[in-house]
Amino acid sequence: MINFLLLGLFLVVTFALWREGLWSSAIMLLNTLAAATFATAWYEAVVAFLIKRGLSSYDYLLDFLCIWGLFAIILLVLRETSDRVSRTKVRFRKPVELFGCPVVAAAAAWIVVCFTAATLHTAAVPRDLIQATPEARMFFGLAPDRCWLQWVRGSTLHGPFARPEHAFDKQADFIVRYATRRKQLESQPELRVRR
Repeated sequence: MINFLLLGLFLVVTFALWREGLWSSAIMLLNTLAAATFATAWYEAVVAFLIKRGLSSYDYLLDFLCIWGLFAIILLVLRETSDRVSRTKVRFRKPVELFGCPVVAAAAAWIVVCFTAATLHTAAVPRDLIQATPEARMFFGLAPDRCWLQWVRGSTLHGPFARPEHAFDKQADFIVRYATRRKQLESQPELRVRR
């Protein structure tokens, strides 16, 4: 089921960006990559902040809500900024537009699928709903979740914005850690909020 939802997401995003043209698709590709990378790298800090502020009873929901909330806010800010900075739409020759636009739109859609697949691990759902086992590969064996986690891990360890002491998923145990959390959630006697 998850595979078909991710495939549908890929097709919808590709089609939506394809209709906007090569220039808009290229800008959205960069905006999406930046927003998803920052959201993945920093959501744990936001969750830790919220837990310290008394929201510890929502800990199974906070990861998923924070990562998607950060992504949405950052993407909206980047989109608004890029729309204001780039008021003139660059026009490309027809062959470049025809061949480049679907490629760039599909690349942006792949980033969205990778990010979505990785964030599904943080969802407060039964363990087997996302993957049968933590070793299983999502999306018809392409493993977009693993691709995304490697990208974010690499970008937080190396590069101009790297902070190796606060690198994301240093032990490369993200999938196993969240599979264990979902298993613990299943074993809870009730899902009521603690008071």
